[in-house]
Amino acid sequence: MLFAQFNTKTAAILRMVLLLLLLVPALADANEQVRLNIAAFEKRDASFTFEPLITASYAELFNSMHFKADVIFLNRTPALMDKDVINLQIDALRMASNSQLANEGLNCQFSFDNESDEDSQFYSIAGVCSMLKASATGTEKIRAFIKRTMLSDAGYGMNIWIKIFEDKQQGIAIYADVDPK
Repeated sequence: MLFAQFNTKTAAILRMVLLLLLLVPALADANEQVRLNIAAFEKRDASFTFEPLITASYAELFNSMHFKADVIFLNRTPALMDKDVINLQIDALRMASNSQLANEGLNCQFSFDNESDEDSQFYSIAGVCSMLKASATGTEKIRAFIKRTMLSDAGYGMNIWIKIFEDKQQGIAIYADVDPK
């Protein structure tokens, strides 16, 4: 046996060291995983302006939009790693009054990148969302392209929601936030 030539105490210490060496990569991976919050809103009040940055918890964000904008979706992802793809879909497909296909909701795909270094934790998100809109001339597919957006340092210990997309014509805004660790 490997530990047979050592006394019991030394063998136990060596076993612990080997166990820790095996666990270190797993612990490092766990620290690199984060959760991402993504929220989409549609204006209810035409004069309401979506802020570019909101410092608030889930509940505070929801309350700040109350009576001004309706929630399309409010989501917290599972733990993410670098290069993960997130699919969010909340659709209610229906036939509109003009016999055209319509959709109340969004279908989004986001890519998540860990851009952290030794000094700070930074992440970015990019993606595309689509929805169907019925009009008198037919069904129109609207695509929203979310350019790569840097998200806040999760080490600050607070929720910092960054507006990653806004379509002023449709009255839709999408926010993202990395959960504080």
